[in-house]
Amino acid sequence: MDRRSLLAAMGATALMPAQAKQKNVSAHATGWQNWSKSLPPQKAQIVVPDDAAALADIIRQTEGGVRPVGSGHSWTGLVPCDGAIVKLDKFNAVGEVNVAAQTAWLGAGARLKDLSPQLAEKGLAFRNLGDIDVQSLAGATSTATHGTGRALPCLAAEIRGVRLINGAGEAMEISAQENPDLLPAAQVGLGALGILTEIQMQLVDRHKLHRRVWFAPYDKVLADAQQLFADNRNFEFFYLPFSGMAMCITHNITDAQDMPRAHDESDDGVMQLKALRDWLGWFPYLRKKLLAAAIAGAPEEDVVGESWQLLSSARNVHFNEMEFHLPVSEGLDALEEVRAHIEKNRSAVFFPFECRMVAPDTAWLSPFNDGPRMSVAVHTHAPDQYEFLFTEIEPIFRRRGGRPHWGKLNRFDATDMRAVYPQFEAFAKLRAQLDPAGRLLNPYLRDLFGPA
Repeated sequence: MDRRSLLAAMGATALMPAQAKQKNVSAHATGWQNWSKSLPPQKAQIVVPDDAAALADIIRQTEGGVRPVGSGHSWTGLVPCDGAIVKLDKFNAVGEVNVAAQTAWLGAGARLKDLSPQLAEKGLAFRNLGDIDVQSLAGATSTATHGTGRALPCLAAEIRGVRLINGAGEAMEISAQENPDLLPAAQVGLGALGILTEIQMQLVDRHKLHRRVWFAPYDKVLADAQQLFADNRNFEFFYLPFSGMAMCITHNITDAQDMPRAHDESDDGVMQLKALRDWLGWFPYLRKKLLAAAIAGAPEEDVVGESWQLLSSARNVHFNEMEFHLPVSEGLDALEEVRAHIEKNRSAVFFPFECRMVAPDTAWLSPFNDGPRMSVAVHTHAPDQYEFLFTEIEPIFRRRGGRPHWGKLNRFDATDMRAVYPQFEAFAKLRAQLDPAGRLLNPYLRDLFGPA
């Protein structure tokens, strides 16, 4: 069976060539960079198609690769290319909503923070959200972005269908009705199977959460962590380097009366940690004493509100991040090994480390597809050097069976990915079928999946 017959069998529809190149497309200057500016400015033109037909024209007519981008909150090389960087800002509508089934078709380019209040008006909500909600829906799901909760999967696991334009410029739907066997591949697709235009999400009833934030000795939190994960719908904690203290956060469903949330001061707190680093970086004992004193007087947070208003926080201080997803049996030990190494060797680090838990799913390229995982993230201030994350911290995660977050710093190559993803080869084969000319490849993806 040739490629066109194969695509026809999978429900792909060839779109008619446009009368003019890239009709209904807004073009912007070059120079795109990711949020933290860790990637160099790009030569590719930034384009904003009005509709699926215009997007198909871009894919068919652009030389040098076509890559989608959301809010740019990633650090890996998923976006950089020489051809066109596609922003899906026009694909932002809430489409068909099935209240009984609690599903909705949502624009792939819509921001999570904009979708949540619109869904709330219909009595619906995302089951879970990550630490921030400024990402596009396509960007967050395509990289397996996640929140925390022992029984809560990553956002991509909630996908029930996608509509996309594949690498041949053809429209496809992958859902329970069309090509259902491809859904596990499309849930975490890296923008490599096609550029998403709409995503059907499984939702839940609109709900309120009771949020608690408190500080506790790090050793005690390590000892209690597994029980805290078990006892709370959402639990996570942050370790504050050189402090011996951790910040714990829980969210649990409630019908209690709303309690207003105070102004989010997390950015101010991070900059205070930086100030202590700058003043006392060479005196870890004094730094720890002052941090402990400051934390002891920090107020606890105890509020009730809409789930989407409490799960995510503002993160305006730019940073670079490495996050690995580890077997639950290895997660806390990996965190402790990272802490010990950094506090012995890297006095410049002041950003908190984050520890979360995520439930399993079945997506081929999901880091959580063979069981629950514990996610450990290490951050560095954007202006600071971070090469040591690759040479000193990543080896710790590798030894303990970690899989890297698709959007965050790592140096896993194709061999590494094949070793940790049993369905990696199947994904690569499907990618080649849907994009035979390699129009959706860039240097990063070509290194992973091979030439077209």
